[in-house]
Amino acid sequence: MNKKFIADGMCGGLARWLRLVGYDTIYFNTSKKIEIVRVAQKEGRIILTKDKKLILQYPEFTFYIEGENTQMQFKEVIKKFNLIIEEENLFTRCSLCNTSLEKIDKEKVKRLVPEFVYNNKNEFAICKKCNKIYWEGDHCKYIRERLKEL
Repeated sequence: MNKKFIADGMCGGLARWLRLVGYDTIYFNTSKKIEIVRVAQKEGRIILTKDKKLILQYPEFTFYIEGENTQMQFKEVIKKFNLIIEEENLFTRCSLCNTSLEKIDKEKVKRLVPEFVYNNKNEFAICKKCNKIYWEGDHCKYIRERLKEL
């Protein structure tokens, strides 16, 4: 899990999927490409982009994404960087802001999640940056099924 990425504005879905499988991936939606380059250099990140000009300027730490949809892009990155998807890393990062999730006691989320969820789930996690609460829902089953297809 030592690879870190920055997905530019054209690769937002890809950033989300990389986060879902546990890879530290910043989503950087800006027209100021130099900002992305500075962060990549400073933090040792690989820029994932569909911007051919950026690839030509900084080939040493950029990767051109050819896929037209998120699933194709995700497969491309997994293959190119030999990324390993392991169960224990799934759903460990906030899919919105990329922060590592922390377990939170069920009682602390009682008024923060739907009653049905509270009554039927026992494990919860929280993003300390954006305060989003996570739990194992039906979407997790769907994501696991999609990952098996890869």
